[in-house]
Amino acid sequence: MNKTYLVIICMLMLLFTACSKKNGVDALSDSSVTFDVSAGKDTVQIPLSIKKDSIIVVKFKASLSGGTSANDHWVNFAVDTSRINTYRTKYGQAQLLPSGSYLFYKPLTQIAAGASSSEQAQLNIVLQSKLTELTTYVLPIVIQSVDGKVEGAASPTVLYYVFKTGASPVISKAGWTIAGVSSIFNTFRAQNLLDDDKKATYWTSNITGVMPQWVSINFNRNITFSAVNYSLPTLLNYPSLGGYPTSIQIETSMDGIAWVNKGIFQGNISNNTQTLNTGLTTARYLRFTSLASVKYSGIYSAIFISDISLMP
Repeated sequence: MNKTYLVIICMLMLLFTACSKKNGVDALSDSSVTFDVSAGKDTVQIPLSIKKDSIIVVKFKASLSGGTSANDHWVNFAVDTSRINTYRTKYGQAQLLPSGSYLFYKPLTQIAAGASSSEQAQLNIVLQSKLTELTTYVLPIVIQSVDGKVEGAASPTVLYYVFKTGASPVISKAGWTIAGVSSIFNTFRAQNLLDDDKKATYWTSNITGVMPQWVSINFNRNITFSAVNYSLPTLLNYPSLGGYPTSIQIETSMDGIAWVNKGIFQGNISNNTQTLNTGLTTARYLRFTSLASVKYSGIYSAIFISDISLMP
């Protein structure tokens, strides 16, 4: 009798196991789902041009260790910005890629039954022109969950996407501030030089003042450049109204106190812009001085400048 009960119990256990496998999902071992990259690799480097904006597609997959999957499994990737400090400790200084520069187009992927790796996840990189030239940006990616579970099969490893930006036709003004200005007229403040609008916004020196008039800019980082560009607002209808410099001095500084003369240039404006070739220079501050000018409307000793920028 006991043998009969034992046989029945064994049969019920086998039937229960078979039903569980048929109707459920096979349990994956802890940390068995990781990134589909070479063993020991945790960085992927991608050069990034910032000369124009385009959509750059980055694709990656998850991998299941220990063979193929008996059932479908869902892997969810995510950005973990807290991992940037770990990257810096291990690899050196880098900036976190700004949230406006990427879109996680497809973070959820499937490891299909019978497969050992997932479909490709997709990350889109955008608005590259807003990034700083010659800078290392990092985006840490993690496996957030497997089948909706944060712990268990999801590996705690991180994959760092490293984007190294190249040179820009014009050096980024991100972080620039006005360090000082000789004078302003009404609301035409010096900060208008830093906004990327070369037509509608501008700095005007006080119309009751005299030359020289100057403005100094703090880059808030060391920048290497070869030339300075300045532009006139279109409302001046150059050269008929005047209000533009005829002699310009460019000075640079590393501390905003000691200044180095980089040259005095004659005004030679074309298409409302002039490029002043300073030679290759590294500086933290720039001072732009109008030493002489054509009087605005033949009356006022004031200058109207809409933009100051640097060339690499």
